[in-house]
Amino acid sequence: MVGEISLLVKSTYSADIVALTEASAFYLDRTRFQLLIERHPDLAEVMSQLMTSRMAHYGGINRVGKYELRGKLGEGSMATVFNAWDPDLEREVAVKMLKYKFSYDEVFLDRFEREARTIASLNHPNIINVYEIIDAFSTRFIVMEKLHGQDLSACLAQNGAFDLAQTRDILSQVASALHYAHNHGETGIVHRDIKPSNIVLDAHGNIKLTDFGIASPPQNEEVNIEGTPSYPAPEIIRGDLLDGRADIYAMGVMAFHMLTASLPFSAATLSRLLHMQLEQTPPDIRNTCTDIDQELAEFIESALSKEPQDRISDWQEIRRILKSPSQLKLMLDPHELAVVIRFRDTAYQQSATLINTMQKLLNDEDINHQIEMHRGEYASS
Repeated sequence: MVGEISLLVKSTYSADIVALTEASAFYLDRTRFQLLIERHPDLAEVMSQLMTSRMAHYGGINRVGKYELRGKLGEGSMATVFNAWDPDLEREVAVKMLKYKFSYDEVFLDRFEREARTIASLNHPNIINVYEIIDAFSTRFIVMEKLHGQDLSACLAQNGAFDLAQTRDILSQVASALHYAHNHGETGIVHRDIKPSNIVLDAHGNIKLTDFGIASPPQNEEVNIEGTPSYPAPEIIRGDLLDGRADIYAMGVMAFHMLTASLPFSAATLSRLLHMQLEQTPPDIRNTCTDIDQELAEFIESALSKEPQDRISDWQEIRRILKSPSQLKLMLDPHELAVVIRFRDTAYQQSATLINTMQKLLNDEDINHQIEMHRGEYASS
C-alpha cells in the first residue's frame, strides 16, 4: 500500500514508484478506505501501528496541535499514549491517541470524547487533569497531565501486599476522589472501573485516579459488563440499576487485593468468575491479614456485599474509617496556631536538618513555639 498515510492525515503527498515488472495499480479513495477500516478491524490495527511508527520519530509526525511529540509512553487496547511538550506553558504532557478501529466507530468515538469531557469537568487533586481534546489525523487525541509514578498493579507485582498504613492512606485518597465525583454536577459521575492499574502512586504517596473511559452518570437502564472481570459489582453483571455503590464494591475488592496480594474471587474461566461474583460469599480478610483492625475489616466486608442496599455507602463514614489512626489530633486553644509538616520517605538526618533550620528561623523572629515529632503508628522503623 502506497500513500496510505495521506488518507489519515487528509493532506496531499506525492511519491515516485518504480515498477520493475508489469504491475496493476488499484486506486483507493477516502470513502472506500473508511468502509474498509470499519469492516476490517485488522486493517484498522495495521493503520494504527503505521501511524504510531511515524509519530515522535525524526522526520515523521512530531506535532499534534501545538504539542511536540517526544516519544511513546505506552499502549493499551483502546489508545496509544505519547510523551509531549507544551511550548506555551513549558511543561510535559501526555497525549492519548484513539486507535483507528475505534475512531471510525461512532460508539467508541463517543466514549472517548466522553472520557475527555468527564475528566475535564472534574477538579480534584486526586483526579488526573485533562487540558483539551484535538481532532487530527482522522482520530481524536486527549491532552492531559503527565503523571510521574507507578500504578498500583505494578506496585503489587513488584513489592507484594501493601501494609495497613499505606493501604489506608491510598484508599482514603481514592475515597476523597470518588466522593467528589459522585457528587459532581446534577447526577454525579460513576467511574465504573476502579482497579489498581487505574490508580497512579507517586514517590510522595499521592495518588491520581485515571481512565474514566467508561465513567458515566448513574444508569437507569441495562448496561453491558465492562471493566476488569474481577472488579465489577454484581449489579453491573446482572444489568441492574447502577450508581456510585458499584465503585464502593470495587474499592472493597481493591482493598482486599492490596492487603493480601490476591483477589477475593479467582477462577479459570470468565463464566465461573462472574458466577462467584454473583453468588459466593467473599473470604474473611482477617484469615489472611491477621493484623487488620476491626473497622477496616468490616468496611471491606460491607463493601463486598452482593446487594447495593447492604453495602456501606455513606462517604463521610467511609472516609472516617479510612483515616489513618496515626493522624495527629490537635487540641488548640484560641491563641494557638498549628502547622503540621509530614515527611514521607525521608531519612531522619535529612528531616532533622530541615527541622533545625526551621527552629532557628523561629528563634530569630522571637516566636514562642514548640516542635513535636511523631512517627506513624505502623511505621516499620
